[in-house]
Amino acid sequence: LTGHLVLSTLHTNDAPGTITRMLNMGIEPFLVTAAVNVIVAQRLGRRVCQGCREPIDHPKDALLRAQVPEDKIGTFQAFQGAGCESCNGTGFKGRIAFYEVMKMYEPLKDYILNGASTGELKQEAMKLGFKTLRQSAVSHFMDGTTTIEEMTRVTVSDE
Repeated sequence: LTGHLVLSTLHTNDAPGTITRMLNMGIEPFLVTAAVNVIVAQRLGRRVCQGCREPIDHPKDALLRAQVPEDKIGTFQAFQGAGCESCNGTGFKGRIAFYEVMKMYEPLKDYILNGASTGELKQEAMKLGFKTLRQSAVSHFMDGTTTIEEMTRVTVSDE
């Protein structure tokens, strides 16, 4: 509010949950809407080892449960690591960030001022183009960077 850029961390499950957490901490809704520009949530997932990765097929129902869009099934190749010396037999080497970015658009500010729940905020943000942690993870799974198991272990289903 004083013209300074402030970056901070807060433990929440997702970006929309940050608003609820701040309100529960006693910050007035009008201050939240005036001071917050963007909220980023992230999780780190393991990256499939490039030295031993091999293609794997998953049943359609498993892909749907993991929230892979039905129209994308069959359009990509999934991979897993077999385990090699480079990854110490784990099949994973390195990390990839799954992240969501929630910009504070005017409609979201109105929702906050009107006492909307975290779920309502999330739904409105999604209408405005917000992509969830799971959607980020799904895109990394579809490009072969991570596995379906890692994606589901690290992110919570958006259902």
